Amino acid sequence: MRRTLNPLYFLLLIVPLLYSFSGVQKGLESSADMNALEVSVTLRINKIYNINSVNETYQIDGYLLYSWMDEDAPFKPKDSMTQSIIYENARARELMQNELWVPAFELINVQGSEETPNISIEIYDNGRIEYEQRFFGTFSSDMDYVKFPFDSQQYFVKIEPFSYSSRHIVFTNPKLFLEENADDYLGEDWVFISSDTNITTKKYRYMDPHINSEKNSYSRIVFEINAKRLSGYYQWQVLFPLLIIILASFSIFWIKEFSSQIGVGFTLMLTVVAFNFYSASILPKLPYNTFIEYVIIVGYIFIFLGILAIIINHRINRLEENEERISLLKHFRYGFPLAYSIIMVYLYIRIIM
Repeated sequence: MRRTLNPLYFLLLIVPLLYSFSGVQKGLESSADMNALEVSVTLRINKIYNINSVNETYQIDGYLLYSWMDEDAPFKPKDSMTQSIIYENARARELMQNELWVPAFELINVQGSEETPNISIEIYDNGRIEYEQRFFGTFSSDMDYVKFPFDSQQYFVKIEPFSYSSRHIVFTNPKLFLEENADDYLGEDWVFISSDTNITTKKYRYMDPHINSEKNSYSRIVFEINAKRLSGYYQWQVLFPLLIIILASFSIFWIKEFSSQIGVGFTLMLTVVAFNFYSASILPKLPYNTFIEYVIIVGYIFIFLGILAIIINHRINRLEENEERISLLKHFRYGFPLAYSIIMVYLYIRIIM
């Protein structure tokens, strides 16, 4: 006897299949975000120190706290009143090795490996996990020295999951805490301006040949501290003496003996060269000039032009034997300082302001 397929049974079979197929198409892009583990990050900075302008590096002493939910976390309270259990250092490492999954996080802009002398894991009864690290590290970032020594710099701490793309782990709720007194974490050479946190998605090209593949996207959190350099030392120990030297070079227009004029001019030129060596020693090799280098370059030019002017004046007087030609230096006595002042004001307005 031939059996017939019940139409109701057919509908019950085919409708869920069609619905699930359309649901996969609509939720294909959002499924990664729905299933991704959300990790909140808190950074507390104790100190930013050993700021090295030549290497563009700085050291940070601080605490990092990662928090996420894990319903399968091994919560083993001693009594019913216990709401959380804390594991430190050796016990925390043993827990991570045997019972608890803790994702690895990477400090992207750290040089070498950071030191983590102390770690702790706190497991709550609701499944929340807090993983805390005390860390010391040398970090690097691109610094802008165009306005040096009146510059402001940005210090970053950039964090990404080591193995898991944004399909698996995403950062949320970043928090940054600093000491109330900027001198406590920036030292005496810097003054705090502002801080900021943001979460981005970093795309790499080497994880998967398809650039838009989910394997190429990693959640990244960026902590930013903005600080301004206190320029008092450079103003009084570098720029002010350099200004005096360049103004002193204009004294050659008041000296009558040609040999003395040449001697003073070249001596002051060599002094400016010494300042140039000093500026090169406190800054990295840059593809652009800083404000202090512009000041030195302008000093070179005016001292050179001053030497050239007295040579031309001396040559004209010897050839023409005309006492009236000496009046040429009288114009230089006032023209050179005025031109130098105008150029320096222009540089300050153009670069610093």
